[in-house]
Amino acid sequence: MLVPLLLVASGVFVLRWLSVPNPRKLPEQFREQLASRVVDAIEHDPTFDAQPGSEPDDRWPVCAASVFGVAPDSADTVDEVRTIYTHVFCKYLSEADVAKGPDADLSSLGGVSMPIAVQLGPPVTYQEPKAGEGVYPDSIRRIFPKPLQAAAFSGPDPSFGDALDERIRHLISSPVPSPSHS
Repeated sequence: MLVPLLLVASGVFVLRWLSVPNPRKLPEQFREQLASRVVDAIEHDPTFDAQPGSEPDDRWPVCAASVFGVAPDSADTVDEVRTIYTHVFCKYLSEADVAKGPDADLSSLGGVSMPIAVQLGPPVTYQEPKAGEGVYPDSIRRIFPKPLQAAAFSGPDPSFGDALDERIRHLISSPVPSPSHS
């Protein structure tokens, strides 16, 4: 009786394991196009403020995105994508930050890093995990398809922050830096 039970349990595990596909590895150029779309949407959306509870002020987000999935999974072009699953890292700049020039201390800038789902719409909408003990893991499981949850939990490559800082320094050193929301 124990052997058939173990065989059934093993079979259920194997079927369950086989039914959760590994996430598709997206081609680099496709991921870059999607990341650009996410960054453009966030930076030009005056309603996007990933810092809940913060008072409106003269700051605007400068972001980077690291895409780890799409829906539908079979999409091969940006036009076929309905949802982009990505890590975003945004820092908030003000005119005072820009005035400091490219040697400014970027570590003092407020910002946020989190996985989000971006529905391309129109209108573009975002789903972001809720903060809090016990709440965050549940919201990740609710927002991200099972094959993408590990990527959502793991976070982006550590060099992601360096890429954002490089982008900010480039914006600060350009002749006429301006808020992305305008």
